[in-house]
Amino acid sequence: MDWSKAKTILIWAFLLLDLFLGFQVYTTRSQQWMNTDGQKSESWDLDLYLKQQNITLLTEIPQETPEMKYLNVEYLGFAGLFNQPMPGQRITLEKTAISSVFQQPVPIHDIKNLDDVLRELGERVMNADNYHSDAYLSTKDKLTYWQMHGKYPLFVAPLELFLENNTVKKYRQTYLHIRNQGSGRQVISAYTALRSLVENEIIKPGEKIESASLGYYGYYYDAEIQVLAPVWRFIHDGKTHYINGLTGAIERPSTDKNAAKQ
Repeated sequence: MDWSKAKTILIWAFLLLDLFLGFQVYTTRSQQWMNTDGQKSESWDLDLYLKQQNITLLTEIPQETPEMKYLNVEYLGFAGLFNQPMPGQRITLEKTAISSVFQQPVPIHDIKNLDDVLRELGERVMNADNYHSDAYLSTKDKLTYWQMHGKYPLFVAPLELFLENNTVKKYRQTYLHIRNQGSGRQVISAYTALRSLVENEIIKPGEKIESASLGYYGYYYDAEIQVLAPVWRFIHDGKTHYINGLTGAIERPSTDKNAAKQ
């Protein structure tokens, strides 16, 4: 074997491999820089635009644009409810939820941490560890939580705790069973969704944007399987709008703050 020729071939092979890997790193970093610069530009443009429209931004706009999927769900989370012991409660089964009244109100020791309040209830609330608090929609009389899918809330599956004199007197709960998911796609940015609301005069001059978050939402139909879409939720002057995170379409007309808590 001609070792000199073989050595030369190996050197050129490694050189080409280094060049290829270097190009891959450069491409990846360039894409990251472009995305970062694009987000910064988008942010600056929106800040200026909101000032021109006399719209006040009271919350941080999320930077994430993750890959998300449509969810196929069903309201069957409590099918076996009455086969399980739930002592000390009077439970009423509704169409898509349950309502429960405690025979003895449950004392709460610390209302400052909303998730700790739910943990204090323990097994009195089914699947309680699947919910996360919504500080914006919670009040001193009613604490609002959403069922979670991963780290994102399902804005159609609330758990509401009703308080009186530092006790929980009753609660109302919706729980969804997730059957399957569609294929994943990257969601639009929160800036794009918010700009659409402003440009279409859904968020009007003089208003305040109070909350912006990513989750899932869908309309209820009289069918076994419901479909939830990834959405950006914006709350402005107590009104709520959901923007489809995949299509940019407006998913819900505005409601007042009380309706947004339902």
